[in-house]
Amino acid sequence: MILEFLSIIIAFATFFGFSRSVWWFTILDFFRLQYACLAFLLLCAALYEVNISLSLLNTVIIIVNLYRIRGFFPRFSPGGIYQNKQVFSVNAYKENSSPERLKKIIKGADPEILLIMEMTDDMESELSSVLKNYQNVLSTSVRDGFRICLYSKSKFHTQNITLHGPGDTPLLHVHIQLDGVGYDVFAAHPKPALNKDWYDERHAYFKEVELIIKKISGPVIVLGDFNSVPWEEHFVKFLHNTNLKSTVEGYGYNMTWPVFFPLLGIPMDHILITRDEKYTGLSVGPYIGSDHFPVGLRLKHDDNE
Repeated sequence: MILEFLSIIIAFATFFGFSRSVWWFTILDFFRLQYACLAFLLLCAALYEVNISLSLLNTVIIIVNLYRIRGFFPRFSPGGIYQNKQVFSVNAYKENSSPERLKKIIKGADPEILLIMEMTDDMESELSSVLKNYQNVLSTSVRDGFRICLYSKSKFHTQNITLHGPGDTPLLHVHIQLDGVGYDVFAAHPKPALNKDWYDERHAYFKEVELIIKKISGPVIVLGDFNSVPWEEHFVKFLHNTNLKSTVEGYGYNMTWPVFFPLLGIPMDHILITRDEKYTGLSVGPYIGSDHFPVGLRLKHDDNE
């Protein structure tokens, strides 16, 4: 009875995760790897009990979920950020009790572009010794008393902040030069789909940001905590319509959240880049006192290949 019940629950989550008839079904789409792993355990139990129907059901569940995340299969290799990076993004967590960890990692990564989300006054004070290296800063309040801050060692040739969606969620935009190449860099932190209003706001935000990026002819970098996984339908469309790709693509299933519950881990934080642009050295982690792991990478230009 327990085997049948669990199989039905996972089947429900698997197939209704594709539906958008109810807003919270989108959350079911997040945990595809977890469904496949649980279904594998249930398949083993069903085979042991010679239950053909449950064996077939769980086999289908495994195939469907693995196909859904086919571009993001696990790669079990360490990915700590200890070497120089050009682009670095972290949701620092407004209640971070270990800012010294974040300070150490930023110092080691030494990025040209640094995005810190959920920045507070106390955290900014703790990080002052590393943030003094960044002469160019674009910052704005987001919600719940924290800020999103984009730092750069390179000059901002242009900079602006626009508000999008019903909740006026900010989008930071700067144009900078890296190794002689001009990039339009965007920083985003849309709301999570925790209720119907925020679900609608997140989708409206992506649609409006898409229109902005499509007008840009040069290379684009978009970084942040997108509160979305890269196989979600709206996110796939956003990437396709903007000619962007998530840099975790091809690097395996790199979970970035929730750090404190790794069995539920999903890739929620992203650095997006124009699809033809080259990059290397993508790293996720390590722990910096946040419920998110940081993400960093290096751009790859002809003169340093």
